[in-house]
Amino acid sequence: MPKFKKSLMVVLLSGILLMGITVFGFADDISLPPDALPASEQILYYPLKFESGTYIDYMQTIYNCLQGASDFVQEPLMSFDKNLEAIPTGAESWEVSEDGLTWTFHLRQELKWSDGKPVTAHDYVFALQRCVQQGYDFSWYWSLMVGLKNWDKVEKGELPLEELGINALDDYTLVLTTEVPKPYLLGALVWLFPVPQHVVEQYGNEYCTKADTMVSNGPFKVDEWVKGSHITLVQNPYYGGIWKPYLEKVILKYGTFDPVTGFPAYLNNEIYRCDVNPGQLAYVRENMPNELYSWPMFRIFYLSFDTTKPPFDDIKVRLAFNHAINREELCSTVLKDLASPEYSLLVKGFPGHDDSEELKELSKYDPGLAKNLLAEAGYPNGEGFPELELWIRAEDQLMPWQKPAAEYIQAQLKKTLGVNIIPRVMEVKTFTDALNQRTHNLFLLAYQFDYVDPSNFMDLFLTGGRHAWSNPTYDELVRQADALGNWEERVQKYREAERILIQECPAVFMFQQLYNAVWKPFIKGEGVEPNKDGLSSWGDMWTRYVVTHIYIPQH
Repeated sequence: MPKFKKSLMVVLLSGILLMGITVFGFADDISLPPDALPASEQILYYPLKFESGTYIDYMQTIYNCLQGASDFVQEPLMSFDKNLEAIPTGAESWEVSEDGLTWTFHLRQELKWSDGKPVTAHDYVFALQRCVQQGYDFSWYWSLMVGLKNWDKVEKGELPLEELGINALDDYTLVLTTEVPKPYLLGALVWLFPVPQHVVEQYGNEYCTKADTMVSNGPFKVDEWVKGSHITLVQNPYYGGIWKPYLEKVILKYGTFDPVTGFPAYLNNEIYRCDVNPGQLAYVRENMPNELYSWPMFRIFYLSFDTTKPPFDDIKVRLAFNHAINREELCSTVLKDLASPEYSLLVKGFPGHDDSEELKELSKYDPGLAKNLLAEAGYPNGEGFPELELWIRAEDQLMPWQKPAAEYIQAQLKKTLGVNIIPRVMEVKTFTDALNQRTHNLFLLAYQFDYVDPSNFMDLFLTGGRHAWSNPTYDELVRQADALGNWEERVQKYREAERILIQECPAVFMFQQLYNAVWKPFIKGEGVEPNKDGLSSWGDMWTRYVVTHIYIPQH
């Protein structure tokens, strides 16, 4: 079984991000390997992820997107390969201005939509202009993470749409402008997908809710969509990108993403890949170890407080919670083989992680200290502390981690501090609205990276972002680090900022998710082979790469 052999090296700050032009070649047609089954039998049966989603379009919605299908039919400007390197997929080359603010991308002229129409720079411009106009549920990403010029002002109606920092010089030249230098921009643009303006103008946003109006720019297109049963994808005959698939067809099956139903389907050969839950893991290790793949997800789970309202406007209350939770015990018993303890925002293995004992000391488990802090805040032994609900987002894929962790936190806080915390699972929209509108004050949150750079995590706590907490010194350090090209200088500033974050405690960082999945042993190809760090079968961000680099051999 592939192991996590060493910490990942920074891949977005060398070579690929240097000023100038970088060109990647266009892939020729590929032939099946000699041991492959005939093309007609190159069919992958795959679980459908987030099957409750309505749209197959990431630029329409992130949280109500049918992600399991979008991963295959939509291809962004940049993509991650298996080595965590940002590879241009929609682009072919680029130039960066001397001040680091303007990025000019030259698109691949071979790219077409599945209806034969060319993919142009105007489709990228249309995509973001549509987002900023209709209240995109991933808006904060383009405002804070990418820092697209004038995003906030255009979204608020203070500037016209044309002032947004994206424009097309011609059909194949796309220009993006940021508010400040973003040395990691290439990796951040894995979430910039073109949208077929000609199709939206004809059918509206509902174009991506049924097979006969859906068009794609990715390696596959939607051929059949039987809601509640399956989605059949076939090769996009007009696909001109660099990752042409061996597979002729991918059949995404409803009701198999949850391991409870998916694992029996996997054992019955109804799907060829399946996530494994804690109850199944021991069986897999014992009976089919050659089919098991495990990897860190770089997904941090943490308690989030509204620091502007009681009781969490008192730093002593927040610190009491921080020191009352035994992360080591949580991960070694309740979440055994599913998580590793974390004490800071930048998780182990991620570029910029600080593994110093000094940092861990700031969040160490110390029940005596926790009790004293809560008493100093006016709640000795929890007396007078309000009963609170700990909200959990209703996502089935996260429940093996969220539910037992929430129950452990509930018991731990009761035992150590004498406070009553009631876990409550909330529907996604209600949860998200409460987080964004500050109408609830205690959440168990999960955040997985979107691109490989410390800024992806550190920017989460900038003023005006996902959280109510605000600290000008933190903001300044992170913004300075985000704009620096020198890696050592960037890391130093991020570490200074991270100490402020932990000392102020707007959140309690607890554990990182470890992931387990099984693949059929007969699947072959680079997609299921270990990368340079010994990692195989990565999750969400690598689905497109994995599936376009595997085939079905004779077996």
